[in-house]
Amino acid sequence: MIHSLKGLLAAAIVGGLMWLGWNQYRNFLYQGQKPTESTKVLNEMAQQGVPEFSLEDIRGQKVSLADFREQVVIVNFWASWCDPCVEEFPSLLKLISHYKGKVILLAISADHSEEDMLNFLKAFKVEGPHIKVMWDKEQEVAKKFGTFVLPESYILGRENRFVRKIAGVDDWSSSHAFRFFDELLK
Repeated sequence: MIHSLKGLLAAAIVGGLMWLGWNQYRNFLYQGQKPTESTKVLNEMAQQGVPEFSLEDIRGQKVSLADFREQVVIVNFWASWCDPCVEEFPSLLKLISHYKGKVILLAISADHSEEDMLNFLKAFKVEGPHIKVMWDKEQEVAKKFGTFVLPESYILGRENRFVRKIAGVDDWSSSHAFRFFDELLK
């Protein structure tokens, strides 16, 4: 009887230590936080697809994400006042130019004024049929994507399938980026 009580006590102690260890590990993983809104949106995109949107481009033409289902698309959220956006934008334009229509850029500005956005575009000589620039003044589309910090980009494969999110500055014209898009376009 005493041996079985000792065994039961030992099992209870081991079980308690395992529970404490798991609890500490779980707290380490989440760092005491619940998943962020952005993480929830990414999980939804991976499971249910990318949110559909329509905006007017700077020429007054309606642009819908659904219009580009057969192409690889980069949805880029940026603003002229965002220094990292200014740093990143030239390499993004080089990538789009390199792929000559095989990759489409949907550049969605969060600028406070249309004039600021247009001056930015003029400074970078943004033009071409493979770049659609839109102004999301109220940031409604950005909210759908869980974007609250700029720049952020979402790479979508054919059928607007979510492939990857890029938060912060990336060198879109690097050999690594070209290899990534070469594979995605196969």
